[in-house]
Amino acid sequence: MEDKHLVRRYILVVLSFVLIFSLVGLSRPAVHAQGGTVVRLVPATAQVGVGEAVPVQVVVDNVTNLFGVEVHLTFNPALLEVVDADSGTDGIQVSLGPFLSVEFVAQNTVDAAAGRVDFGFSQVTAVPRSGSGTIATITFRGKAAGSSPLNFTNVILADQSGGPIAATAQSGAVNVGGSTPTPTVVPSATPTVVPTPTPTPAPGTAVLSFHPSPANVGVGQEVQVALRVQNATNLYGVEVHVVHDSGIDAVAITPGTCVKDVVAQRSVEGNRIDYAASLRAPSAPFNGTCDLAFVTIRGVAAGAGYRLSFSSALLSDPNGRALAVSAQNGVVNVSPSSTSCTDILGYHVVRRGETLYAIGRAYKVRPDAIARCNNITNPSRVLEGTRLAIPNVPWSPVPPGPTAQPQFGGGTPACRYYHTVQAGENLYRISLRYGVSMWAIAQANRILNLNYIRVGQGLCIP
Repeated sequence: MEDKHLVRRYILVVLSFVLIFSLVGLSRPAVHAQGGTVVRLVPATAQVGVGEAVPVQVVVDNVTNLFGVEVHLTFNPALLEVVDADSGTDGIQVSLGPFLSVEFVAQNTVDAAAGRVDFGFSQVTAVPRSGSGTIATITFRGKAAGSSPLNFTNVILADQSGGPIAATAQSGAVNVGGSTPTPTVVPSATPTVVPTPTPTPAPGTAVLSFHPSPANVGVGQEVQVALRVQNATNLYGVEVHVVHDSGIDAVAITPGTCVKDVVAQRSVEGNRIDYAASLRAPSAPFNGTCDLAFVTIRGVAAGAGYRLSFSSALLSDPNGRALAVSAQNGVVNVSPSSTSCTDILGYHVVRRGETLYAIGRAYKVRPDAIARCNNITNPSRVLEGTRLAIPNVPWSPVPPGPTAQPQFGGGTPACRYYHTVQAGENLYRISLRYGVSMWAIAQANRILNLNYIRVGQGLCIP
C-alpha cells in the first residue's frame, strides 16, 4: 500500500498538478459546459450476467494536445471483478490506449479487494492527440446480482509540457443480472497474431509485402524489415506510402537491391513511411523477386500485432504505366525490454534548463528508458536537482538537438557528490566543505556568475 501512495505522489509531483475538488466532487456524473473536455464511460450503464464479462471503455471527448493521463475509479467488489488484460504481468491490469500511444506506463493496477482501478501513462515521442477516443478499456465480470456504481475519484489530463487540461468526468454503472445474457466477447489485450500465408499472385500481378512478417523486436531495440516485391514483370519504378501503429517507430529507410538508380523520396516522419525510386537508362526493367528497400523498426511499447499498412502502392513500367500489384500489410510484435534498470551507467543531477532528451544525448541513452528507470511520468518535464539513474540503453542514431553537459564518462569528471543549496550558502562555503575550488564547481554546473546560486539548486561536486 505504501508503494501505491509513493507512485501516486510521484506522478502528481511530476505532472505539477493541484486538483481542487468541490463538495460534490467527481463521485457522481458531472455537469459540463458544451464544448468542454469530458471523460466518460461507454456504455454509461453496462449490462452483464453473473459469470459473464463486459468491456467498458474510458473515453475522452473534445480534448486538445493530450499527452498523458491518470485515472482512478472505484467499483463494488462484491458485485464485480476486473478481467486481467495482461496475463503475462503480475497482478491485474486494464487495457490501455489506443487514443494515446502507450509509451510509458507509470501505474496500471487493480485492487480487487478494495474495488479500485488506478492507471497512469503518457506518450514519449508521439505527437499530442486532439479530438476524441478511448484511453483505456476495463473488462468487468459479474459476480453477484445488483448494480455497481463506477465512480471516478480522480482524473488528470496533461499536455506535453505537463500542464493540466481542464476536464469533467461522468461516472457510470454496471448492472449485474441474475440470468445469463447473451455472452459478450472480451477482446484480448495481447492477441496472438497468426501470419497470413502469402497467396499465389495471379499471372502478371506483382506482390508487395514486408519480410519477415511478423517481425519481432524488444522495447528500445531495432529490427530491419524488407519491403519485398515478388512476381515483378517489366518493373522500372516504385512509389509506396505506409503508415504504422504507434507501438512501433520507423527510424530509417534505405534503398534495397533493385530499382534504386534514382531515389526520389525516402522519409520516415511521424507514423508514415514514404519511398519512391526508379531505374535509369540504360538499366533494363526488373523481373522476379527482390527487396526494394529496408525499413528499420524500433519497438516503442510492448504488444502484439502492430501493423505496417500500405496507404498506397504504385509500380510502373519504363513508359510510366501502372503495373498490377497486390499489397500485403506487415505485422510487428514488440516484447518487453530485457534491459534491467539495475544496469546503470552512472548518475546525473538535472541542471536548470535540461530536459531528458538533452540528458539522453549526453550519454547516447534513450530518454524514455531514463524516464522508465526513474519513474518519470512525463518525459517532457523533469525537476531541477533530480538525481537520475542513467540506464545502459543505447540511443542510435542520436537526433540533433540541445545536449546536456555529461557528468560522468568521456573527458568530463564524474560527480563525486551531489549538493542541494541551502539558505545562506554560497559557492565559496560549499567549495570549502568538499575540498574543491569554487571555479571547478561553477564549471561543472555551468554557473556563469560565481555570486549567484539559488536555494534548492542541485550541484554536481566534481
